[in-house]
Amino acid sequence: MKKISTILTAGIFTMLSATAFACPQGTTLTGGTGANHKGGTCVSIAKDAKHQERTATHAAQVAQHDAKVARHDAKQASQLAQSKVKHNQKLAKHDAAQAQHLETQAKSEAKTSAHAAKAANTDAKAKIAAQKVAAEQHKAAVKS
Repeated sequence: MKKISTILTAGIFTMLSATAFACPQGTTLTGGTGANHKGGTCVSIAKDAKHQERTATHAAQVAQHDAKVARHDAKQASQLAQSKVKHNQKLAKHDAAQAQHLETQAKSEAKTSAHAAKAANTDAKAKIAAQKVAAEQHKAAVKS
């Protein structure tokens, strides 16, 4: 019986000293002295806190970079839209000027063809009048 109680007592003291000297990774036990402790704090917790701080800093930097990229993309899209609007306005002005030029040209051609038709009509009337005069002269010459 004495051996069993000695073994149990030794086991309990071993367990208590193990928790006091060694801090298993992932626990929040603090205030020990041993290989896994420095200055009364668990080394794994201190490393984890630094890692979390670095991760948070990195996440903030990534978020800031993503915001910059989003602003740049928005600005680029805005500039592209403005350049397309300007290009479309230039094309519209060019098309309007070309349509006006074609309209002026068509009016000029219509005027020219109307003038030519009038001249042709006048020439035809002159020919008919000349033929009538020639026919009358021929009749008068035949009678005499």
